[in-house]
Amino acid sequence: MSARRPPKSLPINPTLIRNWLSYLGLIIFATSFLSGAWLMLLDFSVGFKSPYLGILTYLLVPSLIGTGLLFILVGMVLERRRRRKMSAVVPPLPAIDFNLPSNQRRFFITLLVAVVFLLLSISGSYRAYQYTESVEFCGLVCHSVMKPQNTTYYNSPHARVLCTDCHIGPGATWYVRSKLSGAYQVYATAAKMYPRPIRTPIKNLRPARETCEQCHWPQKFLGYVERVRTYYLADKTNTPYTIRMLLKVGGADPSHGPVGGIHWHMSIANKIEFKALDEAQQVIPWVRITDRHGRSNIYQSPSAPSLTNEKIQVVDCITCHNRPAHIFRSPHEALDTALLLGRIDTRIPYIKKNASIILSEAY
Repeated sequence: MSARRPPKSLPINPTLIRNWLSYLGLIIFATSFLSGAWLMLLDFSVGFKSPYLGILTYLLVPSLIGTGLLFILVGMVLERRRRRKMSAVVPPLPAIDFNLPSNQRRFFITLLVAVVFLLLSISGSYRAYQYTESVEFCGLVCHSVMKPQNTTYYNSPHARVLCTDCHIGPGATWYVRSKLSGAYQVYATAAKMYPRPIRTPIKNLRPARETCEQCHWPQKFLGYVERVRTYYLADKTNTPYTIRMLLKVGGADPSHGPVGGIHWHMSIANKIEFKALDEAQQVIPWVRITDRHGRSNIYQSPSAPSLTNEKIQVVDCITCHNRPAHIFRSPHEALDTALLLGRIDTRIPYIKKNASIILSEAY
């Protein structure tokens, strides 16, 4: 009695891929995949120095890979429809029979390629997420129109804090909101519809309690903090003078010390609200203070216009410290610092006066 033969599988006809659109997709896919793999290997080994290489590797190349695969599939579908209309022989769909060694080899090769492609996709997607959260992406690519803000960031006390830690913070909700908002910002940048200069304060910023206070602790009792400032007169000898200030920072937690000082404004028990007449929040004719017992006092300028339509805003860290990472110093402040550090020679007669005049001109 002869052994039972395995059934024959239907022939796998690859001719559906023989059309110009699928060939174009194959070229795009192969070129993009090999280029992306090489760039990822380069990034993991030595790292990118240019922020634009990150965009090419983790944003543009994956898009081209997906475009190539889409072209291949669309070309095959169109080719199949064309042959049906011409009453030609339409290749049957592949029939996989694991009793045949050839099908076993094809399956394991396909599985291996799929696993490698999936691992590269996962790694690339995570790296793309990391890259879009990096300072280089925010400051040099995405917000190239904000070059002054990027420059001041690197010279600020927060230069080691990621942009996203303050502008987005932890959690998926604000991450999604920031990306949706960023989509319009990309359009505004490309269409050159952004304001010049960039307006402040930033609207719809995440509350400071969810960002700033993740590192800073307003409840902590600090007592008094000394600050020393050195200035220079605009006379012939650039005469220096020093001011020493004792700031009552205080605290907001009675278990650590008396509640009071500057941090009283950030006390959990107290609530300070205000209304501003201008967009920059420099004219504030109305303030309401609510203490821990729920008692409120309103302070309003008698000459203020009607404030019924003005939005009530709550005082938080950013209300006062509105430039914590983007400090734009006045010409006088910048010159005082340069003179103090010896970057400008104080022996030059009238250097403070003349430099201040030149730097204060409108350009």
